[in-house]
Amino acid sequence: MGTGDEIKPALQVIVLGSGGGPLESNTTAFLVRSVAQKWHRGSVIAVDAGVHLSSITRIVEASMPSPAPSPPFILTSGPFSGLELPYASVSANAAHITRTLVDTYLITHPHLDHISGFVVNTAGFPGTKPKKLAALPSTIHAFKQHIFNNVIWPNLSDENNGAGLVTYMRLVEGGSPALGDGEGRGYIEVADGLQIKIYSVSHGHCIEKHSHRGSASSASTRFGSHDASMPTPRFYGHPVPPPRTSSLLSQATFGPGSPQADQERVCVYDSSAYFIQDQTSHREVLIFGDVEPDSISLSPRNLQIWQEAAPKIASGSLRAIFIECSYDDSQSNDRLFGHLKPVFVMEELRTLAGEVDIARKMRALDTKKRKRGGSTTEEAPRRNPSLANLSPDDPVSPKTLKASAADIMYPGPETPPTPHLATPTAELSLREAESFTSAPMMRRPLEGL
Repeated sequence: MGTGDEIKPALQVIVLGSGGGPLESNTTAFLVRSVAQKWHRGSVIAVDAGVHLSSITRIVEASMPSPAPSPPFILTSGPFSGLELPYASVSANAAHITRTLVDTYLITHPHLDHISGFVVNTAGFPGTKPKKLAALPSTIHAFKQHIFNNVIWPNLSDENNGAGLVTYMRLVEGGSPALGDGEGRGYIEVADGLQIKIYSVSHGHCIEKHSHRGSASSASTRFGSHDASMPTPRFYGHPVPPPRTSSLLSQATFGPGSPQADQERVCVYDSSAYFIQDQTSHREVLIFGDVEPDSISLSPRNLQIWQEAAPKIASGSLRAIFIECSYDDSQSNDRLFGHLKPVFVMEELRTLAGEVDIARKMRALDTKKRKRGGSTTEEAPRRNPSLANLSPDDPVSPKTLKASAADIMYPGPETPPTPHLATPTAELSLREAESFTSAPMMRRPLEGL
């Protein structure tokens, strides 16, 4: 039984939408706030906004007392319990929440099922200051090029002579080393009481065979307050692997170094994951955007996140992980479109469990050293040997993992014969998840998450 302090909530996560289609009313969207900050202006952040104002409206309507009291009044039930509402109208109160409480939108990637609510809701944003759209530079580049471009939608940003309702906040992958200290090192404050750190992950690859002419990336491996000079899909010089049953003639024709292979390159699509930390308690949650398993990815990057998460789980500071699972296990690997199914969720969690086991052993060893009075030093950050092979011009962040040649040609026992499409997916049943069996584990490293 924990102490009262341990069970007192530090963060509240409100799920506005949890799907990827075909119903547009339930596309991916979260709200997160620090409980210690109460409800006040700018105290809430949105993580993705496939759906936004319409979902907030439904929640407020379901939580309204009957008969409705004269405004202002305080909600006593539902996710917004304790919030004072200034209007009698449900829609006016929902608009108040969006305009006043939510200042920052963290976007994992620019697919429509993660951004459409935000884009359409900009019509109701006018206020005293712009909304902040925070994301990797590549995601912001996609917004500038393909959304707020006066073609798909008016340029409501504060760049390129726009209307100024939205301001871009370009985040540094892996956190900025110049910000924070201790448990908050590398985190950037995005709202009162909330700070975040972002990592990129892979979300399948494009179906087109791109001609690889380089991505014209900056020589610097970190992006500051400027646009990434690449589109959101990340180009790698990965030839599309031929089927394992292909003949020697086919491999000679389409294998590495052949003219056809030089014309058939694969670009890996970037998504991201956010560590969101409460500044008061240093407790945090981890929220993934769309993500594929490392075992079949052309650019496996989940391990870096599990290695970051493991010590936090071992110390008890990471309290929850939100990760997608778009299909059941009946979906073939070549039709996952850069998503997960239960067998791969379990595979990723086993990887995390192994990292947590290591982290707990390291903590136990460190505790023994302190008891003996020995000096302790901060553990050096893990380094991935694959990073040594990256050229300075590769559009890969310092903490991105890049697949080896062997992994590219033979990523796993079920190499997809066709490319993954990084597209929104249907909401399918996960009933097959319960039938999945795995080798029993001697320990329960994830217990208490």
